[in-house]
Amino acid sequence: MEYAGGRLITRVEGPIGWLVFNKPERLNAVCLDMWKSLPNAVDELDRRMDVRAVVVTGAGDRSFISGADIAEFERERCNAATNVPFTAAVTAATKSIIAATKPVIAAINGYCIGGGVVIASACDIRICTPASRFAVPAARLGLGYELDNYLRLSRLVGAGIAMEMVATGRHFTADEVHQARFVNRIVPADDLDRTVRQTVDQIAMGAPLTVAAAKMANRVAVDPSLASIAQQAIDVCFDSDDYKEGRAAFHDKRTPKFTGR
Repeated sequence: MEYAGGRLITRVEGPIGWLVFNKPERLNAVCLDMWKSLPNAVDELDRRMDVRAVVVTGAGDRSFISGADIAEFERERCNAATNVPFTAAVTAATKSIIAATKPVIAAINGYCIGGGVVIASACDIRICTPASRFAVPAARLGLGYELDNYLRLSRLVGAGIAMEMVATGRHFTADEVHQARFVNRIVPADDLDRTVRQTVDQIAMGAPLTVAAAKMANRVAVDPSLASIAQQAIDVCFDSDDYKEGRAAFHDKRTPKFTGR
């Protein structure tokens, strides 16, 4: 499906729900209508039983997401008052990724700048290429980097690296962000698609309820109020048909056939 006039595209290939930022002429910069459309696009893929993971990527081979579309800022984000609805749209977009029941993978090739870091940091798994570059240029624009985005970045890379990224605005290499644990892996550009597909295939081999419970448990580190919900999701696994199937398959020395029930 197409969202935001075709600048955000979803499609399903086997167990993969692709979510593509499709604005290559602007290095996939995210305009306001794309931020607003993202929750619906994520929900569409997350609701599908055949989708086992969502993969977020950018069109073309130069950029994942080069940031928010600064060309809009004079109109949509020119002061604190106009920043309120703009930030609300960004927050809703990132929350939709975080709250998805399926794992969300960022496939990063090229620039991951500003809003790209915001979106990538909301994903569960991040895989990039050696030429990828990461930056948060807020200080070079004079805008305030929103608190929820900053805290999420800081939890991933640590307070020192987060401060350096925001305060300097410099481009970090793939090796630097890998050392800072922002990305899970660095793979050659020619292997990015294969690696992502292989990762989703491995996820699809597991029990869906277990994966969903793990994602919910992951969220508890950020929001302890979700602990009871996460425990319920874990308990559901133990009462599921899939757990019975997993035990039976182990006993019979065969590959389990999970149904998500």
